[in-house]
Amino acid sequence: MKSKKLISAFLIFSFLLCSVSPLFSEETNTTPKKYEDKEFPQGLKDLRRFEIVTLGSIPFVTLDTTLAYSTIRYAQHNFDSAYQPDIFSKSNFTQDEQKQIIATSICISLGIGLTDYIFQLIKRSSKKRRAARQITYDDISIVPISEDPDASQIPLPSESSEISVSSEEDQTSEVQEIEE
Repeated sequence: MKSKKLISAFLIFSFLLCSVSPLFSEETNTTPKKYEDKEFPQGLKDLRRFEIVTLGSIPFVTLDTTLAYSTIRYAQHNFDSAYQPDIFSKSNFTQDEQKQIIATSICISLGIGLTDYIFQLIKRSSKKRRAARQITYDDISIVPISEDPDASQIPLPSESSEISVSSEEDQTSEVQEIEE
């Protein structure tokens, strides 16, 4: 009897101490600062996405796998009503069948996560290639020929050939008519 009173008194004291102690604490700013863009490496972000997609798909894949397995088993037993698929009834699978369903669901979920991971890698690499191919106007600079020491000025072809073309035109200035 004494031990019950002692335990209950200790529990009440612990509860009161825990509930009153925040009243005496110093008020500080507990708002966390925002993450920076480069705070986490891309590999960790990809791993986290893979984990979320894989674990998030397990319930849905398990439901689909169970329905598919139930339907196949129903068809293999010549559509016997004892094997009719019903997701709302008590499970009538053996322990080995349940292990197979869960293992299949986990493998399919891993495949979905891996497919998403590969898709994201391809998408990111094509985005980088596309960005590398684009020319920004900051990269272009125009330097006059007079300021560039490596430049050489080539005379235009029209300046040297004007003289010879004009003399040929004088000789062929007569118009000839062709009769058909």
